[in-house]
Amino acid sequence: MRKVRYAVAKMEELTPDRGRIFSLGPDGGECALFLHGDCVYAVGSLCPHQNAPLEGALVRDDQIVCRRHGFCYDLKTGDCTTLGGYGLPVFEVQIEGDTIFVHVWEDV
Repeated sequence: MRKVRYAVAKMEELTPDRGRIFSLGPDGGECALFLHGDCVYAVGSLCPHQNAPLEGALVRDDQIVCRRHGFCYDLKTGDCTTLGGYGLPVFEVQIEGDTIFVHVWEDV
């Protein structure tokens, strides 16, 4: 496995506390970015409950709230706080200037 860094978005493309889905390179992977306070968080793009896209999902009380059924996920850990057994992958984020980079582990 190797760690790959993707430039996925510009800061001005994000709306505070509202999810936006971006591509992770040419292989079709995606992530959802959330601007909360002064931090940007990157998680998997789909709610694992029923694979609902997290586009437009809101952050409330430091939790991502899925728009389909209201399942909640901790913004920092991806853990589901609604029901055990679910969770979102969480990715490392780096910001350089106004560019947001997401780091992903990939098979070689």
